[in-house]
Amino acid sequence: MSDAPRGRPPLPLAEIYSEALALMADGGMQTLGMRALARRLGSSTSTLYRQFPGGKDELCNRLAEHVMAEVVAAIAAADLTAGAWDTVIERSAVITFDVLRDHPHSAALFAGQVLFGPAGLLRYERALDLLMGTGLSAAAAAAADHALGRLIIGYALQSAMDTPDSRATVVEYYRGLDQTEFPHVTAVVPAVPKDLRTEFVFALQTFMDGLRSLVAEGSRDVRAGGRTHP
Repeated sequence: MSDAPRGRPPLPLAEIYSEALALMADGGMQTLGMRALARRLGSSTSTLYRQFPGGKDELCNRLAEHVMAEVVAAIAAADLTAGAWDTVIERSAVITFDVLRDHPHSAALFAGQVLFGPAGLLRYERALDLLMGTGLSAAAAAAADHALGRLIIGYALQSAMDTPDSRATVVEYYRGLDQTEFPHVTAVVPAVPKDLRTEFVFALQTFMDGLRSLVAEGSRDVRAGGRTHP
């Protein structure tokens, strides 16, 4: 009697992750299901469940770690080690946004509370090391990193739906408004950024200005009601 495992052989993880991200790019998180992914891979649902016993939840957790590993690799490739703390954080944020934007809807994997694997923990540890190295307390450093993460995820989530056509539609709508009733809205139409990445960079730079001020003021703690100083 053969001891060989029943069913099809396991699929390469790289192929599973690639097709899962492509499936998400086509229609968002709601299109990512075990059956749909198996169909796309030309495999069976049972084969996928053998590799991901926890089903879609496990798939999403491991896919998030896969994307985070790509982020960590891209930041490492940029060789930011010689930069000042704020330069490293700002450029790392842009790199993270770009990776998420390159995988449409992948930011949804990080929209909730994520239990990071090795890559995610490495990114978190490095970020906290930089922030606490400025003199910020552990609480302030964590709050700053979490706030920045939510800024990146928020813009990355929107980037999947931001197209030149949709942006042009909004601009034309504003241009058609009554200038006497909405003078300020119509006045800013020519200054509306041409793409979401430009908006993200502006928001990031504004955040970084605030973070530099926080460090310069010597804030050491963050409470629910705001900041306290030593």
